Amino acid sequence: MTGVPLHTALGATRDEVPVGADFGVMDHLDDLIEAVGTAVAEKFSRIKLKFRPGWDVLMLQAVRTAFPDDIFHIDCNSGYRLSDVALFQAIDEFQLAMIEQPLQHDDLTDHRELQKLIQTPVCLDESITHPYRAQQAVDLQSCQYVNVKPGRVGGLTNAVKIHDLCQQAGIPCWVGGMLESATGASHCAALAMLDNFTYPADIFPSEKYYREDLSEVPLSL
Repeated sequence: MTGVPLHTALGATRDEVPVGADFGVMDHLDDLIEAVGTAVAEKFSRIKLKFRPGWDVLMLQAVRTAFPDDIFHIDCNSGYRLSDVALFQAIDEFQLAMIEQPLQHDDLTDHRELQKLIQTPVCLDESITHPYRAQQAVDLQSCQYVNVKPGRVGGLTNAVKIHDLCQQAGIPCWVGGMLESATGASHCAALAMLDNFTYPADIFPSEKYYREDLSEVPLSL
């Protein structure tokens, strides 16, 4: 198929993508609150916060107190174990959109057990490396969201397969990035226009990562 935009070739019916803002661990909570406030003022669709031991419940409490009505989720990057379930039960009160990859990347069973014990939806990210793994997660009911990173799952073809099988199972998805150039980020944006990518994506201008991008057309938000 030639002469059509990539998102059309992939089967998308939308032509724009909502995106979120992401924040890592900072030296001071005040710095985080200020940065989140800027993102909220700039109308980012949601906020992602890195979450790890020592930068956890007190951080989340401070952010939620400052921004009671905005959409947040946390990303644990496999930093916890099922034995930490009490911690995740304690943060149910913060009404997060999801908890991204709370447990080990290769443990779909423990994610299933965690999801049974908490109210906040579990999202799998590092666990999703191939359509087969996504199907396993769906069959085990290990999560309520899936983050699809084309660079991790084997490209656009596999990413679309994961989108489709999750859509059939009623599990919404969202697109994550992996430090792409403008060309790669544009591919992610085209993918994110598919119907079941319903949560705001992680797509950023390449200038965030590269001093010089060889792409002819820069990607902007």
